Amino acid sequence: MNEPSNGGYRPLGGAWVHEGAKLGENVVLEPGAVIGADVVLGADSWVGSGATVKGPATLGIGNQVYSGAVIGEAPQDIGYQGEPTRVEIGDKNVFREGVTVHRGTVKGGALTAIGSHNYFMVGSHVGHDCVVGDHVILSNDVLLAGHCHVGSHANFGGGVAIVQYTTVGRLTFVGGLSGTARDLPPFIIHDGVPALPRSINLVGARRGGMSRERIHSLKEAFHYLFEDDDSMFGREDVDAAREELERRGLVTEEVDELLNFMKASREGKYGRMLQARKTEQQ
Repeated sequence: MNEPSNGGYRPLGGAWVHEGAKLGENVVLEPGAVIGADVVLGADSWVGSGATVKGPATLGIGNQVYSGAVIGEAPQDIGYQGEPTRVEIGDKNVFREGVTVHRGTVKGGALTAIGSHNYFMVGSHVGHDCVVGDHVILSNDVLLAGHCHVGSHANFGGGVAIVQYTTVGRLTFVGGLSGTARDLPPFIIHDGVPALPRSINLVGARRGGMSRERIHSLKEAFHYLFEDDDSMFGREDVDAAREELERRGLVTEEVDELLNFMKASREGKYGRMLQARKTEQQ
């Protein structure tokens, strides 16, 4: 009688590990965890009961994957045809219960990339081809659609929804239950549906080590760019705005980054989505 096939999986302390997976030192797998083929799981990582990590996927050291989380499953894209796309994750991230992170697609570069020291709370989702920086916090049920880019130290309240191809700048705070289909400039608190710029993210700026003088310049620039203008999303003519802010002596490194972000967003018609669609049509 032939032995039953387990598809290349073998039991390991109550978990199931594919023979093609590579585990680092001191990895702990709770009963019911599943580690698939072409998975590299770094040292000192922990995968909880009922969690699944599928490949191709590489996770660095010290990651924590809680019960019911799924890392590296196929993208939710009707054009995906089983190509060997991947997920790459840095060090010391926390993926709480029910978090999902999908692999990339060929048209999006075949890669979903996540940095280090991020915290993904219960039920949050990172879609295919997303790029997430470091020290990012996604609260419960935050949804990042495919191709979103999120800068480091961004913070999302619960239930936020970000439409595909949207870029969120670093040190940004997005209030709970907000939603956007437009890029969200850095250093700013955004809130509502659609998410609108409300004020400078002072808490984030201070935690990021920004000096009092630079915070002051950022606040003054925000006032000119977003509060002294009729547009809900800031001044349309970014070049003219830069000239005025330079005249006022307010263009610090952070203000320059904010202006460059706004310029790139305007050229993409308020997000990378339309810019990407135009490229696909050419």
